[in-house]
Amino acid sequence: MNSVYLTIDVEDWFQVENLRPAFPISVWDKQEWHVEANTERLLQILEDNNSTATFFVLGIVAEKFPSLVCKIKQAGHEIASHGYSHRLLYDLSEDELFEELDSSKKILEDITGQKVNGFRAPSFSITEQAIDLMSETGYKYDSSYNDFGSHDRYGQLELENWNLLNQGIYKHPNKEFIELPIQNLKWRGLTIPWGGGGYFRMIPWNLFKKGIQEIISETPYVFYMHPWEIDTKQPKVTNIPLGSRLRHYTNIPKVEGRLGEMLNLFNFQKTLSDLINSTNNVSQSI
Repeated sequence: MNSVYLTIDVEDWFQVENLRPAFPISVWDKQEWHVEANTERLLQILEDNNSTATFFVLGIVAEKFPSLVCKIKQAGHEIASHGYSHRLLYDLSEDELFEELDSSKKILEDITGQKVNGFRAPSFSITEQAIDLMSETGYKYDSSYNDFGSHDRYGQLELENWNLLNQGIYKHPNKEFIELPIQNLKWRGLTIPWGGGGYFRMIPWNLFKKGIQEIISETPYVFYMHPWEIDTKQPKVTNIPLGSRLRHYTNIPKVEGRLGEMLNLFNFQKTLSDLINSTNNVSQSI
């Protein structure tokens, strides 16, 4: 049986794309920040369950709460970048994209004193150009590709041109660079989203855990979630489309309990860098 890997995208409730019409970046400083308390709660849950995770931290969050980044590091988790401002990568110019990648990496490295190797694109908005710039700015891996093609925000990579290594890891054909895709459930030729986030909240738990078991029978499973998904006290925004409200708020009160059950059922004790370094076919470890 393959391993499971917990990843947490560290962003606050008002920074998500579903709420962007009501909360442009220009008003973020005026909002009630919950990310510090929610992330600390997740750290306690992980400690209580002897679990380890990779935290993809937004640069603007790291700037505002550097002590939180230090707490993540001190707890033994991996720190990676989620970009700086949570803008979709394919909406950025080349210069803006470089700045998102480079500045967020430097902020996290200045706080922790450690090299940041990993990146995850906001809303999985990955592009080939972003991969090229990640390599230039010193990242060693990305975990942004999601092959569920019906989502309106996910980006694209031509992974068929990459080298498939053992355990579902892809190596760039021309660079020492790794892609760790989000795993989804395959059923009768269909791709069913199963990586976490809203799908973890909306799909019944008994069914969701069976899907995880099916996935890890063939490949490692990378699960993702956000601190705001355990935040039952976050404001309820009404001046956004109904679909966006459903995506954001559905079953948030159930997440902490489901997470605890999942941590008890599966063995989340390694980071994404551990997964890469355990793969003998990767020519250069990180």
